[in-house]
Amino acid sequence: MKQRNEQADADEHTLRLSMDAKATVKVGPFARGGKSRVVTKAADHDFEAAATVTPVGIFLPASDELFLYGVLSKVTSDCLVDRLVDWWESVRERFPTITTLVLNLDNGPESHSRRTQFMLRLVEFAQRYCLKIRLA
Repeated sequence: MKQRNEQADADEHTLRLSMDAKATVKVGPFARGGKSRVVTKAADHDFEAAATVTPVGIFLPASDELFLYGVLSKVTSDCLVDRLVDWWESVRERFPTITTLVLNLDNGPESHSRRTQFMLRLVEFAQRYCLKIRLA
């Protein structure tokens, strides 16, 4: 994997990115035991959360850039590819020479290469933007 990543980073037509979803966070007036410089009021009981947010990140190691998305729905294969589309739409003008994306994924349940929905959506993404996709 290390050699593949180094090859991707050295190729001017390839962009490597890492994509991952993190643990869901409950949103509400909860105390999490952290420190604050200002007085913070929190509920004295664990009431129902106002919402739950799952952070989904796209990281570009070559430029040390992080794009963070807050997902309110369940993180699914469709959700991950939708974030990939959103991200690419926002950055593709910066990368006019890129023909290949190398995706470093953690092989989680929503992004496993045996997930037919994930693979279908990646193929559609690749065809739409005329890109080659390599999973790592």
